Amino acid sequence: MPKKRPIILLDTNMLLLMADGLNIFGQIEDKLETHPIYIVLKPVIEELEKLAKKPQPSVSRKAKFALEIARKYCQIIDVKTNPGEKVDDIILRYASEHRVAVATNDKELRKRLRAHSIPEIYLREEGMIIEVEGLDYWNS
Repeated sequence: MPKKRPIILLDTNMLLLMADGLNIFGQIEDKLETHPIYIVLKPVIEELEKLAKKPQPSVSRKAKFALEIARKYCQIIDVKTNPGEKVDDIILRYASEHRVAVATNDKELRKRLRAHSIPEIYLREEGMIIEVEGLDYWNS
């Protein structure tokens, strides 16, 4: 029976790291030994669109490139937003409901993911290497 392709939800800062030139997709695929399905939630796209309009050229340029990556290589998922819900809340809720891993470098979001036993993918600063935690159930 073929192994199920993991679904990886990318957050804003992970997409911005790619805009810095880090080969996040390649590292994730090497680590997982498969080609996952990458998804981005519509609120993440909206965050990047706001950043793309910032007057600082470096921020704007990176956000535009991150948007290009998301639109070209990821499925964009439209999600219902509850009143008062922040983007991280939506990511957490979606990941929990749909059993997907989250790729983020946001320390606070990573804590919340661990508290809910949601698999996480993050960039280890030392050596700029992708780490994966909690994906064991995909291999069983």
